[in-house]
Amino acid sequence: MACKFLLHVKGVQKYRQQEPDTIELTTEADLTGEDGVLYLRYAESELTGLKGTDTIFELHKDKVVLRRVGAVRSEMVFVPGQVHQSLYNTEEGALLITIRTVSIEDEMTLSGGSLHVCYGITVEGLGSGTIDYWLDVRPKARP
Repeated sequence: MACKFLLHVKGVQKYRQQEPDTIELTTEADLTGEDGVLYLRYAESELTGLKGTDTIFELHKDKVVLRRVGAVRSEMVFVPGQVHQSLYNTEEGALLITIRTVSIEDEMTLSGGSLHVCYGITVEGLGSGTIDYWLDVRPKARP
């Protein structure tokens, strides 16, 4: 059974010769575990531009998988020092993205915790930058 949590997400995107773009949101999330893997799931909103999409972080011992399902579909695999390519499918079409994981700091348990993922990204072989995600997960206070 999923336990309700409050998730605070902070994302910072840095692209060459541009000011960093920061987005923060707090939302309700589900945190579950199965066979040694933690699953953190939340619904995106208009704020992120991904309304109609669910985001799922799969936290494995040696990697993190970020999967989006719904209006936007994608899967990104983060393993420090490795490169991963995937298609980022939107209603307007698909983009080829290449990510190079710089670091992962995973302090998550079934009781909550934190996750920091830093990676370089290239879109369609052109624009490149660095993205940092910080996730903080705490049990939702009962009324």
